[in-house]
Amino acid sequence: MKNIATWLDGLALSRYADSFAENHIDAEMLLALTDDDLKELGILSLGHRKKLLSAIAALSDAPETSPILGPGEYRQVTVMFADLSGFTSLSASLGAEETHRLLNRYFEALDKIVAEYGGRVDKHIGDNVMAVFGAPVAHNDDPERAVRAAFDMHRAINHIADQIGRPLAIHIGIASGRVVASGTGSDTHREYTVTGEAVNFAARLQDLADSSETLVSEAVQRAVADLVDCDDLGEKQLKGFDHAVSVYRLRSLSSSNGGKPSAPLCGRDHEVARFAIIAADTYRTGIGQIVALRGQAGIGKTRLVQEFRAIGKTAGFMVHSGQVLDFGTGRGPSHPIRDRQHSRTFFRRHRSDPCRRG
Repeated sequence: MKNIATWLDGLALSRYADSFAENHIDAEMLLALTDDDLKELGILSLGHRKKLLSAIAALSDAPETSPILGPGEYRQVTVMFADLSGFTSLSASLGAEETHRLLNRYFEALDKIVAEYGGRVDKHIGDNVMAVFGAPVAHNDDPERAVRAAFDMHRAINHIADQIGRPLAIHIGIASGRVVASGTGSDTHREYTVTGEAVNFAARLQDLADSSETLVSEAVQRAVADLVDCDDLGEKQLKGFDHAVSVYRLRSLSSSNGGKPSAPLCGRDHEVARFAIIAADTYRTGIGQIVALRGQAGIGKTRLVQEFRAIGKTAGFMVHSGQVLDFGTGRGPSHPIRDRQHSRTFFRRHRSDPCRRG
């Protein structure tokens, strides 16, 4: 959203930058805004709305000079390709009208999931969905968002298959890397998209994946190693790559964070000491407490929660943990804690001990 904020600043309308960001107005959506949309964004001044609409029209007329759709910029993104398995034979058996209805349901389901996880559908190519996590809006956990979206996509397709009474499956490829994000095209048609090796990598991984599989690059696997169980498929030679690349297959969201610590804890004496004080206070008062951990992916939150759980259980507490995500909020109030993992740890005393209050 940096480019849109800069664009607004150039119009002396930077006061609306937060509203644009909160409502996920990206480069593509900007060009589609209407006067009613601007009112929904809280822009009540008629003069300001007219000024914005005029500037948006100028962007559409001359995209090559746009600070939003013009010169490209390097971005670190995660790219996903999802494709229906056996679509050619399926469409032949369904006929044109039924195939059209199925594709609409398919795209609606997958596009919605991408949006829920903060990604952007870059394009539809036949029955293929290309999605980007990290451009134009970047997050510190874009690989995790893409991986979680993939699991939900497989579940969504299984649900559609049950409803129509036909076997359906998708195969997915996900890769992370540096790309060029820009407005690409001609004077007649121009769109915001990404280009680079990560795009080709994700496409080749999708080609390699079997039905109902999701294959990911080593960069993605490293980013979600403490969240997802993967099968190491070794090095594969992919078309268009001059060297073999490591490939991993997603198996399931990991449940190992609630178990026995998997490695020695190093350099976390301060956090452990603070937890010990909280645990001692809970023991003294008999009142349960909540410990919230927040941080970027890959900094060791899971391992720290394992340590907290071990300390709590040794002290005789009942320990519960849950994960609060900063995405997926459109899916209902229960979603942020659906996956009981590692962002929050709750602990209280066992009620079975008559000397301790719950």
